[in-house]
Amino acid sequence: MKNGSALEIESGSVNFNTKHGAEIYRRSLSILLECAVSELYPEIKIQVGQTLMRGYYYEVSGVESFPENFIAKVTERMRMIVSADEKFNRVTVTRRRFLDLCRKFNRPDKYKAVFYLPRQEIDLVFLRDFFDFVLAECLSRTRYLKTFRLIKYNKGFIVQFPERCDISRLPKTGDRQRKLFRVYKETREWDKILGIQNAGDLNQAVKEKTVSTIIKVQEAFHEKKIALIADKIKTFFPGKRIICVAGPSSSGKTTFLKRLGVQIRATGLVPVELSLDNYFVSREETPKAADGEYDYECLEAVDLKFFRQHIDALLAGRTIRVPEFNFRKGVREAAGQKIEPLKNSVILIEGIHALNPAVLPQIDRKQEFKIFVSALTQLCIDNDNRIFTSDLRLVRRIVRDYKFRGYSAAESIKRFPKVREGEDRYIFPFQARSDIFFNSSLIYEYAVIKKMAEKLLRQIKKSDESYYEARRLLYYLGFFLPVSQEEVPQNSILREFIGESSFHY
Repeated sequence: MKNGSALEIESGSVNFNTKHGAEIYRRSLSILLECAVSELYPEIKIQVGQTLMRGYYYEVSGVESFPENFIAKVTERMRMIVSADEKFNRVTVTRRRFLDLCRKFNRPDKYKAVFYLPRQEIDLVFLRDFFDFVLAECLSRTRYLKTFRLIKYNKGFIVQFPERCDISRLPKTGDRQRKLFRVYKETREWDKILGIQNAGDLNQAVKEKTVSTIIKVQEAFHEKKIALIADKIKTFFPGKRIICVAGPSSSGKTTFLKRLGVQIRATGLVPVELSLDNYFVSREETPKAADGEYDYECLEAVDLKFFRQHIDALLAGRTIRVPEFNFRKGVREAAGQKIEPLKNSVILIEGIHALNPAVLPQIDRKQEFKIFVSALTQLCIDNDNRIFTSDLRLVRRIVRDYKFRGYSAAESIKRFPKVREGEDRYIFPFQARSDIFFNSSLIYEYAVIKKMAEKLLRQIKKSDESYYEARRLLYYLGFFLPVSQEEVPQNSILREFIGESSFHY
């Protein structure tokens, strides 16, 4: 394997150049970092946050100011542990033993993560005296963790992982992703107001029957943010009449667009909604990927000429009839809504390519207001363990595709790598062009979606290639107590995936 990408794990070996291998490296490096910090600065608490600059951002608390030479000292200790080739030891302990460990080492976040759950045994991994949950496999030893970088960032720091498919190379540090960090800080402020910092806090609210209020306040945060975006659009009108909304799969773009449309109407403007999905070319005209399968994610899968004609017509005040794409038949049908633009109309364009300047090259960029929607940051299990935002979108997709499209959980899991590949090629490169980011994740949603997702994931047999991924998702979901979906408002973004929304899709 090139670049020394073969990694030893307890069950054999894995290639870093695979999704599974990269996850194991990130997981093991995170534990190495936490071990080093706990040894050098026992009074400091670090809390994992948003993915930034191809790494994880960590907040620092427990001290008045960021310690001098913190980055250099922690880096040195981590490299020392790597050179010592320490072993990652996996053990299973009783619930009582685990809670005793949490008390002994002052880990209230881990204590609370388990306290409300029915588990009687807990799988742990130890590195020296530091312990953590076995959320994913770890490497067998530390000698493989040679490639990493710590960077001071804001009031915390970032640990960077190796570049994808090259274990010897670190990513560049030029793009500080400040817009994304602002979203993270905003979400953390929301969390503090709600009093929910991790899964244990949410479970406590479930047990104490206060989760209903938390859901209402969280949804109010979303509504307030959407209203502020609508006010911005009103302020920029008529200079900016084209509102572009993009985001990856299962980010809740459609519901966001509909809620934004309601708020825009409240400002006195009239929204005209267009989805790029309705402008797909016929299935037989869709370009194919290298494996011979249709590439529905590529820009050429959209009839750009026809779409541009409609945009030009609307801007000129002419009436159009919006097409509807029949996904079952794979053809575009001309039976859609007739739209007659008004002087106070704004055009809302939704689709994965909506931020790509190649979609509307004839439009002056000053006429556009660009919004990126995704589950950008969310609730962590405890201070050390985050759930990938792509995992949240995958769980949403599993439930939605079963409920509305007839796909099994196994089919959704198998399709997702191609979806992610398309996102990396066609969506994320343009997110920095957005004027505003909207975080569509909801602090309570794992608790609501848990029962539906677990039922579908447990149907996957051990012989199926998606079994490992299903087990991994089930393990994450196991940290949340269930909440009835009846608690979810009908206009919530979550309703796009679990059903019974007040919006028509």
